[in-house]
Amino acid sequence: MPALKIKRLLYMKSKVVLLSLAALLSFSSSSGQKNISQKLIGKWEAKDSEGVTGGLNFLDSSNIIVTIPGQPLPIGTYKIDTTKNPVWLDITIKQGQQELVMKGLMKLITDTTLKWQYFEDGNRASTFTKETDGNTIILKKNE
Repeated sequence: MPALKIKRLLYMKSKVVLLSLAALLSFSSSSGQKNISQKLIGKWEAKDSEGVTGGLNFLDSSNIIVTIPGQPLPIGTYKIDTTKNPVWLDITIKQGQQELVMKGLMKLITDTTLKWQYFEDGNRASTFTKETDGNTIILKKNE
């Protein structure tokens, strides 16, 4: 077999392997995201030092209710990015013409314990940072 034919054959095989690998990685990423979304669905709550309860209620794979005592908020949407570690959690709430985007990080510590850190200034860190003004919350899932 001439050298040129061998090179072409190897080139074609390497393309098939790369395409297969890309498809597999894409599937596992969306699969991981779906798995975490399913685990999140439900009501997660935390109490502050004064016993005031707030939380996150993941209604389905895209809708959420954020409960902040004394601040009624409409249903919002959320997106997670499981390709990041820790997972990125962005919550968007629209009130009239205003849109609030809460960028954050999250980690499922257990199936019933969630660590969430949000960044009020919109500048998300790549890892969990030192807590400032209560921006890191440990939530427990209500079964």
